[in-house]
Amino acid sequence: MDIRTPELFSRGPSPLARLVFYCALAIACIVVDYRFHRLDAFRKAMSVAIYPFQEAANLPSLLADTVRRAIESPQALQAENDHLRQQLLLQADAVQQLGATRSQLNALRALVGLRQEQAASHAVAEIIGMAHTPFVQKIVINTGQSSGIQPGAPVMSVEGLVGQVTAVDPFYSEVTLITDKNQALPVMVVRNGLRAMAFGNGASGTFSLPYVPIASDIQAGDALVTSGIGGLYPAGISVGQIKSVERDSSSAFAKIQCVPTGAVQDHRYVLVLSVPPRALGGELPNLDAPAPSAATNPSAKAPRKLKKP
Repeated sequence: MDIRTPELFSRGPSPLARLVFYCALAIACIVVDYRFHRLDAFRKAMSVAIYPFQEAANLPSLLADTVRRAIESPQALQAENDHLRQQLLLQADAVQQLGATRSQLNALRALVGLRQEQAASHAVAEIIGMAHTPFVQKIVINTGQSSGIQPGAPVMSVEGLVGQVTAVDPFYSEVTLITDKNQALPVMVVRNGLRAMAFGNGASGTFSLPYVPIASDIQAGDALVTSGIGGLYPAGISVGQIKSVERDSSSAFAKIQCVPTGAVQDHRYVLVLSVPPRALGGELPNLDAPAPSAATNPSAKAPRKLKKP
């Protein structure tokens, strides 16, 4: 007599055991990917595999955008064209002055023997996705490794700096905005050349300058640009404007809040700059490390002792 349990009533692992197993597997994959970057190739392969499905999912929005542009009135297009022409005329004088100033600067660099900076190449990209949570300040653009995009590349709009490329796939890239909590960049006050480090505030869509001494000459309304320190961001790109400055005598640093100028909500296209060669080179010396002593550095000369008279 066969007393085995029919296959219909046989049970595998309990739901709790399955939940624990899959949770442990997910945590292990996260740890391996974060610490050892072993899943980068798998992620890129999956992005290539799901790319056609993403394009198919974007077809309704693209079709709606095409229909909206087709039925848009000629008067609105003419008004937008006139506005762009006015902006172009207003910027023509500044561009011509900038060209003359750049030629003079190059002449001075050649005179003193300094290396001239190479012009950064760029690529125009379209914003195809934005984070739907205020705690993540990121966007997705439709260019990736196939277009020569590299991790760390600066991204800017018409008004100024937008963010930095933090993840690159074959056909699209992820850009972290300068307002994200994980972003920091060196900035400079246009009015007096004061340098500082800007850190994103996250959900508020602003950034701050936390380490500016309280006695520094900085005030609300000052314009901020990239300082060029570090070699990643080209110098002179507009970053934002100081919104408020609070000075408390109990603190050594002022509380400075800033608003970015390169908003991405009002734009569809952005400009991706190339990573400068010097940013891809060796690491900068650690200025916080103690100076090598004579015991650790044999080539260092020991201080000479003075003889007593």
